[in-house]
Amino acid sequence: MVIWHGVIGTCRDHEELAERLSHTYHVICPDSIGCGLSDWAHDKKNDPGLTTYAAIARDLLRQLGLTSVRWIGSSKGGGLGIKLSAIMTECPITHLILDDVGPGFPDWLRQAAMKNIASPPHFESFLKFESYLKDNLSRGGLKLDDKRWRHLAETWCRQTDDGQFTYQNDPALANQFSLHGQDFNIWHHYDVITAKTLLIHARKSIVPDHEVEMMRSRGPKCTVQKRDGGHVSLLHKKTLQDVIIDFLKS
Repeated sequence: MVIWHGVIGTCRDHEELAERLSHTYHVICPDSIGCGLSDWAHDKKNDPGLTTYAAIARDLLRQLGLTSVRWIGSSKGGGLGIKLSAIMTECPITHLILDDVGPGFPDWLRQAAMKNIASPPHFESFLKFESYLKDNLSRGGLKLDDKRWRHLAETWCRQTDDGQFTYQNDPALANQFSLHGQDFNIWHHYDVITAKTLLIHARKSIVPDHEVEMMRSRGPKCTVQKRDGGHVSLLHKKTLQDVIIDFLKS
């Protein structure tokens, strides 16, 4: 079981889900390149794209000697899952769960994401970073208790050489949005997927309803599960985890 986080997340985003799944599966939660404790991009133009991510993921699964895998991908991690489900014949993905991500991506959102990732805000204290993160993601629909907000802030934050606090990820990840337009229209990959596929669709989603209907009728003809909140999710609610577990058993 692979759980792959979103564009600026970390491998610790879904710890509660991973812990629960670990009773049944060998769960692998990598830090993407440029995120968490992984190296930042060496090739700042190409490393942030799904092509490089796919090569890294395939090499990881090869080193582990796996011959099939289940995949849960949030945002960019879901886009990577779509690509790999189409091309990774040596280690097929049997079950694909997409957390609020589809084969397309709106241009306006690409522009906003590129700007925010390339020039993240900096704060004079960790508490100010935590407050900003909470305010920003709360407006997007994420609801957490104080303990989970603190955990997210701690894992999404880094301290710069001059003592400021900002997001932990490599600003070069913004180059995906400006240089890898092919990553945001991957219907040709989706259409050949044979894995059982579940779309978890947020109530404040970046995936428009008409695209959800296209996903229901094309390629793997995904099933759809609604969830509360917005695009960013920790998938920590027990009721949603129950849906995920039942799907993976199917």
